[in-house]
Amino acid sequence: MKKLTLISIFSILMSTSFAQTWFDIGLKGGVGTSFWYNKQIFDNQQIVHKWQPGYTIGGKIGFNFIQEHQLTFDVLKSSISQDFTYRPEGWTNSADALREFTIGGLDMLLMYRANRNGTYFEVGPQWSKYSAVKYSDNGGDFISPMEPSQLISKSNFGLAMGFGGYIFGTDNFGVTTGVRFNYMFNDLASAEGRDANFPIFIPTDKTNPTNNIGVIFMIEINYDFGYLVSPTCGTRGKLFVL
Repeated sequence: MKKLTLISIFSILMSTSFAQTWFDIGLKGGVGTSFWYNKQIFDNQQIVHKWQPGYTIGGKIGFNFIQEHQLTFDVLKSSISQDFTYRPEGWTNSADALREFTIGGLDMLLMYRANRNGTYFEVGPQWSKYSAVKYSDNGGDFISPMEPSQLISKSNFGLAMGFGGYIFGTDNFGVTTGVRFNYMFNDLASAEGRDANFPIFIPTDKTNPTNNIGVIFMIEINYDFGYLVSPTCGTRGKLFVL
């Protein structure tokens, strides 16, 4: 009898724990901007940041354990850009010189998402692998004989967080919009880039790390599947239901 009671209690607990468990897959993308923070730029004011657009596009898979809590894994192809204006020595043009960087790569994020009343908050680690670097500078060539890709670290690690809402959908389909922020902990510059004093490219008695800060407006299209019970148990609140 005691064994039967314990089995019954365990079965009830398990069924309760997994009553609202399901998976979802989704397509997502966004547009935004990035900012490469380097203390030397603010201390010396030799070059000035100029905001530039960026984008991200890819997919996700999510594991939902009860309606309010979710883990998602995102894989996103992204591009971040940063321009700088400055006046080189001997520069006579009325307009400042312009230095431009664009970095393309792959972002992978493991996010915890809390859902409540049709809104969400998410936070988690981000790992980025950079594969393409474009560079132009009408004020001079400051990197030869190096290639632009030699200036940038091959990968980076950071923290992402965001918030948003479930806009509309059906029982197992939904569209979400929100804003995501990220801060990369590691220096964007490689060892060669630090030796060249990236992104200033002027010899000084010190070097400072360059940390990428990003903000992006996201849109996400989700499809829920793999319910252990009826999908109505996992239906999240939405502003508009079709």
